[in-house]
Amino acid sequence: MKSFQEKEKKLYELLDKLNNFDNSQIQKKGQLEIEDLKIHKNQLKIEKNILEEKYQSLAEELENAQKKIEGLENGKKKDQQKQTEFNQKIDELNQETEYLIEEIDKWQM
Repeated sequence: MKSFQEKEKKLYELLDKLNNFDNSQIQKKGQLEIEDLKIHKNQLKIEKNILEEKYQSLAEELENAQKKIEGLENGKKKDQQKQTEFNQKIDELNQETEYLIEEIDKWQM
């Protein structure tokens, strides 16, 4: 019987503790945690927006740089074409000069 009485006594003690338990402390902790999570979420959103703006800016810079490179490459190709045309004209002039020299030589003979 003693064990039954001890168990009953312990049970009543636990019931008293449960009745005296302050539920508001747990609710306050939960609310604080929720507020902390909301603050953290807002900070992450701000950081995300900043990073997206930086990414957009970098993407625009990359596009501009690629356009400049393309323009430089096109300019280089045009310069090479002009150089080739210039060389061809020099060759033509050399040939004409040789022809004229030959004609002059014929007339002098």
